[in-house]
Amino acid sequence: MANIKDLSLVTQEPLVLKFSEDEQFTIPADPKLDFTYKLLEFEEKSANAETSKEQFDLLIDMAVMILNQDESKDVTAEFVRKNIHQSQMKAIVQIYQNQMMENNNNPN
Repeated sequence: MANIKDLSLVTQEPLVLKFSEDEQFTIPADPKLDFTYKLLEFEEKSANAETSKEQFDLLIDMAVMILNQDESKDVTAEFVRKNIHQSQMKAIVQIYQNQMMENNNNPN
């Protein structure tokens, strides 16, 4: 008889980011590795950015990438610029980075 380990139990429940009663995004709390690599590349580019505008544009791109994990939405940089406040955009990235670090430090 096979010894089955259910790895679906290791992944966490999705995160729900709520902006208003009508606007919320459901994204995985535990991203796939490809997404993690892309986010790390954005972080590295942001750290090496030469101007504040370049850093800000990368922050927008990171927010777009994070929010686009909600497969029911089609988020663009224009959507982020027009509909999301700067403090919310920073919070999106910070919350997600914290969640990824928590996942990484979780022994399960």
